[in-house]
Amino acid sequence: MRRQVFGMTKALALSASLLAIAASTAQAAQLVPHRAVYELSAKSAGGFGRSGALRGLLTYELMDDCEGWSINQKAGLDVAAPDGEGHRFEWSQATWEAKDGSSYRYFIKDSQDGSTGNQRRGELVYPKPGATGKLTTELPTRGEADVPPALLPVQHTLELLDRSRAGDTVFMAKIFDATVDEKPVEISATFGPSLQPAEKEAAAFAPLKDVQSRHVDFAFFVQNLPDGTPDFEQSIELFDNGVVSRVSFEFSGLPVLGTLRKLEMLEPQSCQ
Repeated sequence: MRRQVFGMTKALALSASLLAIAASTAQAAQLVPHRAVYELSAKSAGGFGRSGALRGLLTYELMDDCEGWSINQKAGLDVAAPDGEGHRFEWSQATWEAKDGSSYRYFIKDSQDGSTGNQRRGELVYPKPGATGKLTTELPTRGEADVPPALLPVQHTLELLDRSRAGDTVFMAKIFDATVDEKPVEISATFGPSLQPAEKEAAAFAPLKDVQSRHVDFAFFVQNLPDGTPDFEQSIELFDNGVVSRVSFEFSGLPVLGTLRKLEMLEPQSCQ
């Protein structure tokens, strides 16, 4: 299941991934603490058939503790097949990332029908920018490993926003977030043209008022397939303030749409 949900995890961790980001200067973006709730539904009939169904919720929370960023994400997805058989999938991710990119801690787990599946817990430390990092894991096994230089999730988010606002159309990067494997994953991001604020979204969510957005397509390369095709793909609607209003991805071959239903700005901590 983890390989199927990685795309959405990254988007909202933007994602990283998947994210309420505002400019602190004309060149750089800065994250703003927030909480977002997304409704998960079937993007189209696809493989569900007329009687199949899919629904769920995903909650994403980003907090600033001055030295780093904490992300808490929880999701539940109910899938009912046309023959009536149903399953409940759940996953959660708690991470902390140093603002200088020197360390990253994570705890990730998922379950199906109440039975715990994959669990990952560990910490990655980079001694200096551009250096090889040391990964220490507790789950699924205890161990240590070297990790080549890579962007951390929030670092990747900031780069995405800066590159898109600068007019770039494509951005390739290797990131480490441990959702798929305990090694960096290559991600290609393709940016669509800037769009004017949507009246409907601006009316529903005050932070989106007068904010432009753009469509972003992601391709994730995990296994480096011989034909060069990505392992999976995902798309989001990304606002210039960092809010993701929509995300589409596949879950076990089924098309899923995540739609923003609630957005709350959180008070930042007072940093000395």
